[in-house]
Amino acid sequence: MFPVLEGTLILIALVIASNILSHYLIAIPTALLQVGLGLLVALVFNVKIELDTEWFMLLFVAPLLYNDGRHYPKKDLWKLRIPILANSILLVFLTTVIGGFTMYWVMNGKIPLAAAFALAAILSPTDPVAVNGIAQQVKLPVGVLRLVRGESLVNDASGLIAFKYAIAATVTGYFSLTAAISDFFYMAIMGLLMGILLAWLIIGLKEWLSIQGIKDVILHTLIQILIPFLIFIIVEEWLHASGVIAVVAAGVVANNHRKANESRMAEVQIVTERTWDVIIYLLNGIMFLILGIELPFAMGTALENSINGNNYQLFGYVILLWFIILIIRVLWTYSYMWFDYSFGKFKRETVPSFKIALMSGLTGVRGAVTMAGILSIPYLLNTGFAFPGRSSILFIASGVIVFTLVAATISLPLLTKSKRRFETSGDDFVDFLEPITDGDEVTDFEEAKARIRIMNTAISIIEQESQPQNRMAAYDLLHEYDHLIRRMQMEYNSKETIVQFLKDEADIRIIGINAEIMQTEKMIINQSVSTKTGHLYIQQLNRRKRGLRNLWVARFNRLVVVGKRVYRQLIKENLPINKREVYRQEHQEKLNLERETAKLAIRTLSAHMKQNQQKEIPIDKTIAYHLIVEYRNKIERIKRFGQDYQAEYEEQLQELRLKALNAERGDIQKLYENGDISVNLAIQLRRFVNYRESSIMELGDEDD
Repeated sequence: MFPVLEGTLILIALVIASNILSHYLIAIPTALLQVGLGLLVALVFNVKIELDTEWFMLLFVAPLLYNDGRHYPKKDLWKLRIPILANSILLVFLTTVIGGFTMYWVMNGKIPLAAAFALAAILSPTDPVAVNGIAQQVKLPVGVLRLVRGESLVNDASGLIAFKYAIAATVTGYFSLTAAISDFFYMAIMGLLMGILLAWLIIGLKEWLSIQGIKDVILHTLIQILIPFLIFIIVEEWLHASGVIAVVAAGVVANNHRKANESRMAEVQIVTERTWDVIIYLLNGIMFLILGIELPFAMGTALENSINGNNYQLFGYVILLWFIILIIRVLWTYSYMWFDYSFGKFKRETVPSFKIALMSGLTGVRGAVTMAGILSIPYLLNTGFAFPGRSSILFIASGVIVFTLVAATISLPLLTKSKRRFETSGDDFVDFLEPITDGDEVTDFEEAKARIRIMNTAISIIEQESQPQNRMAAYDLLHEYDHLIRRMQMEYNSKETIVQFLKDEADIRIIGINAEIMQTEKMIINQSVSTKTGHLYIQQLNRRKRGLRNLWVARFNRLVVVGKRVYRQLIKENLPINKREVYRQEHQEKLNLERETAKLAIRTLSAHMKQNQQKEIPIDKTIAYHLIVEYRNKIERIKRFGQDYQAEYEEQLQELRLKALNAERGDIQKLYENGDISVNLAIQLRRFVNYRESSIMELGDEDD
């Protein structure tokens, strides 16, 4: 055995290695790779891990289930309360009874009936993370998917309670159905109530700290991380109720509170989510590594104890029990689909299909909770004798866990004709808020379209917030958003579309340039500008027109512009005072000319857009709008020429950025609530907004 510190570091290193390997071995679930690595380490280095049962439940099960509850929407939990409770209690009971009697019968009483019930009970709950990762990619009907997810969250508690009583009956040799039922309701109801109460007390503590001005991000994050551990200890040790149900209930409460206060203390939420990601990432990985490490011990002891029998029987028990559990789940799911189709509110959405029921059964991968249970089986009875069949139970349960992973890996791609990896516990799938409706992976093109949509919403807000005093900042920000939109349009379109886009852009820009030339000629005639200045500007505009049709001319024009700017700066610094004043007047005359030509260009482009819309001639509004913003930006800069406005400008720009980002977040939520985007896309869009906001804030801090 490794010391605790070295062992922990080794397990973390193996989790990292397994996830690196998973990117190359796409066909194998990460969890299965972790089991394999754990098995390899156990065989090569003769490693064995012995964990205290209570500590194991506290350190692994409590945070894992709390995190699952934290990501399950309360409205769906309430809406599907009856079928979820039916699956979580009746299906667990059915699996425990049928599976227990079957194993007791086929093993000819080699293990007590109560122990056989314990084996079936601990295998009845499905792993929530595994279900979410796999079911999303199997395209189950919406109702079935929500039910499977809700069931996988709640049946952990009922399965563990049934397992606990079966083990207690085996250890003590006594079992009372009346006492078991009354204790079950006490543990379940008390765990539920205390989980909700304690969660609200801790949330109230955090609110009070915030009111007192204690808003330290690390402190609030630490409190959030400690919630499942504190609640589990209080409920399990002090009240002797179900800590499992308590942490699940607390997680649902925390999820509801997080959504209600989404815009407050955003930094705490971001840091907390990322911290939870790391914790769950490690816990899931370590759990399956421990499973792999324990397999040799379970196999070796079980095979030695069955030396007088047929060793292949143990493997046969694994396959048989897995098959029984699968058949029970498939028939139960099919019955639910048939009932929902015949009598349910959404019966047209869930046409009974045995194939879908089979896929639903195969997604029922066993994982962390089952591991926690089988490792907690005591070695001795109250009489002092060894727990009967402990090694066989450990072997069979471990084998079923591995077999569910292997069966899902092999069969689901065949049933769905998918070549993608099916994610299970340990995969990078920790950010989900609501059940998705389509089950499809979000494509880059879909994300780009949604990004453009929310950025257009931000543009509308910026236009509404634009005032004379902040107009320059507003136009600069509008120009920035337009640039982002155009870049995505260029990136996610075909070559032919891009070529046409560039041609349309050149045509519209020429309309604006022609308007500028016309205004310049008019001002020369009216003597509003000198002939020299006017003709020089017309020459400049004609070069720009030629550059729109010829790439090399455009590059040459950019060099000319840069050269003129450098030359202008050198002249300003070295001219005598009298000549500097003449130059300043000439430059001011040119700026006045550019401002007037820009005004006419804006009016011309606006009229052109309106005229084409009336004639139903297609025109890219984005191009014209982008060009109008450029002209407006130019006018504002000319107005502020020579003024020291940088500090005021930066403050106005930051204020507008924050309002625009909040508008994007609001639009994401609206799109999601209306069902226009999936949960995965909503998450990706929120990350897109958060990353931009973080980079903006960091730049602002650096400027300060």
